[in-house]
Amino acid sequence: MIPLLLLSKDSKLIKNYIDNLKVGNLFFEITPLTKEYSIDDIKNIKKEAKIFNPQTRIYFLENFHLSSIPAQNSFLKLLEEPPSNVQFVLTTDNKNSLLPTIISRVKIVRLQEEEIQDVEKFIFDETKISLSLFKITDKESAKKILEQLVMFFREKLVSDKKATLILKEILKLNRLLENNNLNPQLTIDQVLIFIWKQYKIK
Repeated sequence: MIPLLLLSKDSKLIKNYIDNLKVGNLFFEITPLTKEYSIDDIKNIKKEAKIFNPQTRIYFLENFHLSSIPAQNSFLKLLEEPPSNVQFVLTTDNKNSLLPTIISRVKIVRLQEEEIQDVEKFIFDETKISLSLFKITDKESAKKILEQLVMFFREKLVSDKKATLILKEILKLNRLLENNNLNPQLTIDQVLIFIWKQYKIK
């Protein structure tokens, strides 16, 4: 089974994901003997994982970035060729804190809040906006995009606390576009950057 790397800073999202994995499987949460995972911890996992069991076993290593470089190197072979019916699940809030060879052997699962996924889908799919590939050459095109964004975030006012702040910024820029001949392209760029900063969309 392909090892998973859960990428998130939100412990609740990680817990929800893990709770779903637990259903019908044997679950083992590995806790390091010291402050970081060591070679001894990895050796113990290897010994246990080699014991055959017909039921799927999940080995959960939270905050795997808290592991020594030797421990990560020791884990490589096991990640590349995990025993039958064994699923390794690692977590980190920054994949760059792990060895590239670890990253190359896992499937990265980015856990994002549902509202972030909604916003990202709307901006890049439904309005057909791309931060690097689109060009707005006239005021009317820019206004249409701003209107779409206003409608979208108005619907999210109750469920998303960021929506009010974003709406204020969109309406402010829309006024500048109307009254001060603001560049249409720069207006949309500024709106997208503002939204990106609120959600840190990657």
